Amino acid sequence: MTNDLQHLQDRSVPPVTYARFIDAAKRFTSSKDVQWGTADEVGSYRERTDWDLRLLTNSHDKFASRLGAFRVDDKVRGLALQAGWASASLPQGPFLAPEVQDFIKAVVAHKCLAARSPRATRNYALVFKTFFATTSKVPWHLNSEDIARWQGLLNPSAAALKAVRSLVRVINENLLSEACPLSAPGPGATFIDLRKSLVERDSAHKLPKRDALYELARIVFRERPETHNHLIRFSAIRVLTLTGLRLNEVLWLPADCLRWESHLDVVTGKPADQIGGVGQTLRLRHFALKQEEGRPDLLVEEHMLVPTRFQQALATAVHLALQATAELRAVLAAQHEGIGASPNSDLRRFSTSAGAKLTTADLLYLQPVRGRDVPYPVPHDLAVTTLGQNAIYMALGLVADKAAYSFFSRYGREPDHKDFSVKPHSLRHLMNTELFRHGAPDTVITQQFGRQTVAQSYEYDHRSLAEKLAFVSLPGETKGFLTPGSPQELVAKMVVGGLVPTSHIARSFKAIQAKEGDLAAFRYLAANSDGFHVTPYGYCVNSFSMNPCARHLKCFDRCKHFTASGLPEHRETLESLRAKLVEMRNAAAAKPVKTVGRRNQIAHAESLLSGVAAALDASPNSPVFEVGVDHSIVFKDVLS
Repeated sequence: MTNDLQHLQDRSVPPVTYARFIDAAKRFTSSKDVQWGTADEVGSYRERTDWDLRLLTNSHDKFASRLGAFRVDDKVRGLALQAGWASASLPQGPFLAPEVQDFIKAVVAHKCLAARSPRATRNYALVFKTFFATTSKVPWHLNSEDIARWQGLLNPSAAALKAVRSLVRVINENLLSEACPLSAPGPGATFIDLRKSLVERDSAHKLPKRDALYELARIVFRERPETHNHLIRFSAIRVLTLTGLRLNEVLWLPADCLRWESHLDVVTGKPADQIGGVGQTLRLRHFALKQEEGRPDLLVEEHMLVPTRFQQALATAVHLALQATAELRAVLAAQHEGIGASPNSDLRRFSTSAGAKLTTADLLYLQPVRGRDVPYPVPHDLAVTTLGQNAIYMALGLVADKAAYSFFSRYGREPDHKDFSVKPHSLRHLMNTELFRHGAPDTVITQQFGRQTVAQSYEYDHRSLAEKLAFVSLPGETKGFLTPGSPQELVAKMVVGGLVPTSHIARSFKAIQAKEGDLAAFRYLAANSDGFHVTPYGYCVNSFSMNPCARHLKCFDRCKHFTASGLPEHRETLESLRAKLVEMRNAAAAKPVKTVGRRNQIAHAESLLSGVAAALDASPNSPVFEVGVDHSIVFKDVLS
């Protein structure tokens, strides 16, 4: 009893937000008929109760991804002890504490609810177990120092850093630790991505690189594939590019995926294209992921409308794969009936949400389990399987130790093309962005890609500011005082288009519009959106959209946008600031010479004093720092 009480006192009571997070995870797993307890009372492995993550993600993966045991990583614990860490700061027994096990399972459930792939989620769980081998704390006591100690001890890989950053994000977003917000692991500085021009794409890193995209398109649409396996990969990548479907949605296309429909004019009875309409449309039958009703053995059937310009190219890609896999499909169908079945063939059966029954032989993309090409005639006992994700990742240059097998390496036209790579999901981001760019309604885009809300579609909108503003029109009466192409017109379009809803100017515009009407509101914009604003120290010639200032009004810290005003009130503020900086410098200089940080404090104060002096000495309406720093590109110290 005493030990139990001591354990409870040491572990304390978790925050309410933490308890709610665990409870929500338990409800989710229960709804999927997954038992919460994966291990016995101490954490040893029991295969019959281990989670099959396919059940939590509705995945159709052939092989299960499981959590495994919750043993403490003795190698990691040993490294910590060798580094001089106190034994009491590390897990004591052979298994992670029950609270830690529940927490890892809850984070895994959280990620499965977001429909992450089972294998990626399992890999994240492995990193989480390694992390908790470096601390004896309960999860709600974690802080930034624990994250930094883990990183310093193990010098983790990029994949491990990504996993723990994800863990930190879950902790911060759900307030799971008493020390929130925790600092994420990574390099000493984090680049904050701010666009530097109107034509720069928003979150452009989520889109494929232009040169790599063009080379990939040239390869899969123009080159002759060397093998059967290359041919069906060419086809799958063509479909990825033309549709923007998720990778697994393409790999699980049914063989009869093309649905053509002819349209007649109801008045004349003529084909619609003869009287100015659309005579034929194409829908792509596919099995959608991230659907609530989905299960590993239930495929949710959907149909995607194919844009007219892509119809023939898509049909050609599908027909190529159909011809190449016809004999494989026949062999696999016979094996499903028990004729020459190979133990390595993929013989799974499924139901669809439309009530149909099908097998893997009904899918489009098939290949031999082994070998680069299909033997002809195809033997009846040939092991046949479905095309997997890894094959596409390798073809797209995303498998580091298999770079020589990528399509860029095998078919690249120029030497510098050999190292290109393209992420499959970036093609989905690209298609969404292009539909937005061409003016497709957000509701149509949402339906096209099988999403639940319009907000989800905007997460895939990477148009540049100029592309977004192209669809914004201002009232005709504004032409008298908003010159086309001027900063005022730019700001007005940003405000009217809802691109800066929380800015001071946007809020003021809406208030004036509601009280005094459109004309007064636009006159306010013309007078207040002229590309600069006033600071306590002078003028800032940077765009108002940088408000709040990225340097927190440290104009005097060599900011290239800082312009002297010459106004008495600004000189008064600068003089007051100079007095405070002198006081700070003198206080630092008075400290003992060996005081930690003394030299840096003095140097920092001297640097700022130099900037203030330059501002006081500058001529009115002239730049304070002719060669200054562009603080629009911000590097933020994660420990600051």
